[in-house]
Amino acid sequence: MAIHKTDGVDGTNHFPKKLVTLYASAACTAGYFVSIDDGDTTNGLGGSVRNAELSGDSATGWGLTFGVATETVAAGANVVIQTAGKYENAYVNGSTAIGSALIGPLSGGTVGMASIQTAATLGGPVIAIALEADSTNLADVMIIDQGFF
Repeated sequence: MAIHKTDGVDGTNHFPKKLVTLYASAACTAGYFVSIDDGDTTNGLGGSVRNAELSGDSATGWGLTFGVATETVAAGANVVIQTAGKYENAYVNGSTAIGSALIGPLSGGTVGMASIQTAATLGGPVIAIALEADSTNLADVMIIDQGFF
């Protein structure tokens, strides 16, 4: 089991992060939530990502969203995805409040922007918790490790 010091090494707070590098089957934007591209097998099924697609009110679509792109890349490049830990300025649905449970983007939302979990959308995996209220669709979030990578 790993031990994480809360003061880091230099006296500042330490927020452990988990990162993975995957193939971008479509352009990815820094700060956007991403999902596994289940239609691309470039690096084997499950090895490609894209900005998280809009899904209906179904856990099927939500289950593919798992992290946030840390850089903007074109299709065909490798992209670093943060899959756990604090991420500053992630794209979220407007009217996100501190403590909101976030899920993958829903129909009526915006590709790559996390949606707020509501009573109508219970059942899908929570991918992050808002650490602050959104400011023009941006908020600091704590990404919950989905255990994919």
